[in-house]
Amino acid sequence: MSFADDLLKQPTAAESEFKPRTEFDGATGGYIQTGPLDTAPKSHIELLEAFGYDPDEVQIVGAPRVSRWQTYDERWLAAYRFTIAPHILGLDVNELLDSIRDREPHQPTGITTGGAFVFQAGDLQLGKIDGDGVQGTIDRYFAGVDKAIADLKQRPNIGAVHLAYVGDCIENGGVSQGGKLAWRQSLTVTEQVRLWRRTLLETVKAFAPLTDELVVSVVGGNHDDATRLPVQTRADDNWATEGAIAVSDALAENSAAYGHVRVQVPPRDQGYMTVGVGDSVFTLLHGHQFRKGKAADWWASQAFHHGNPSGADFLLHGHWHELAIQQAAARTIICSPTLDGGSAWYRDKTGAESRPGALIYTTRGPALENLSLV
Repeated sequence: MSFADDLLKQPTAAESEFKPRTEFDGATGGYIQTGPLDTAPKSHIELLEAFGYDPDEVQIVGAPRVSRWQTYDERWLAAYRFTIAPHILGLDVNELLDSIRDREPHQPTGITTGGAFVFQAGDLQLGKIDGDGVQGTIDRYFAGVDKAIADLKQRPNIGAVHLAYVGDCIENGGVSQGGKLAWRQSLTVTEQVRLWRRTLLETVKAFAPLTDELVVSVVGGNHDDATRLPVQTRADDNWATEGAIAVSDALAENSAAYGHVRVQVPPRDQGYMTVGVGDSVFTLLHGHQFRKGKAADWWASQAFHHGNPSGADFLLHGHWHELAIQQAAARTIICSPTLDGGSAWYRDKTGAESRPGALIYTTRGPALENLSLV
């Protein structure tokens, strides 16, 4: 070796050979990283099985991240990184309709008083990976439904049941916050909507036998928007209300069992609605229409301009992820807590975590009774 060669020496790295690898926490998600391949994997099922996963329990979501390079002998190779998540199994459309058609006719309860039992829920954000993820949200939600039904059975002379959903029913990370949350979701948007739709349907089926007037009110939140970038859509163009409309269509297949159920969503290009249930009047909206703590100002402005909310006894909303109640004279504002698994970003920033759950309470005209977090 010449002196010049000696001067040209460099500390070349001893590169570690790339090996296929995978990680999966069993609850929210993980990844599969393939080794160098001449061709793309042809079967997701075979790929999952090759890495030791059961395709009935784990699924590949979204498109893979691909790295390509050319070898010294001019061959092109590629490595693929696949996102994996728990497999959400569900009924197809025909099975969904069959589950409605097979229900027995409704047996009237005979209760005719004006009171309303309210089950208020919001910010499920189905598909969000934070905290205990989708499974935690579903478990928490249906535990609340079970407690609500047990409570309803102990409250005599309640003439109507109001299932009030105040938005952000799905995560839709590709739309919210300019799409920055697209990677922080374990389900595709269609899977999120499917899960929301079937969750709502199962809730209706659980409450329907217990009342002669079941009202299902659904408004959309900012996470529910069908699209926002690069163009804004109408206020009513969202997945929360579309899921409710699908449930309404399914219920119509068996009017004998569900003729006493009324599903309602806001009118065209409007993000809120004012509805009567029993002898109480409710305005529902998500809450992204105003700053935190400013619900009363929004309500006052609507009343000043003779909007329908001026006649409401109750303003129900979500968005702020914590229980809040404000009362003045005959008006009551109720903000839903969240039902999702929390926010890692908010916890890191402030240390705070919301207490999740749904709300149950009884209304009689403008009166509020027996509110509980379930």
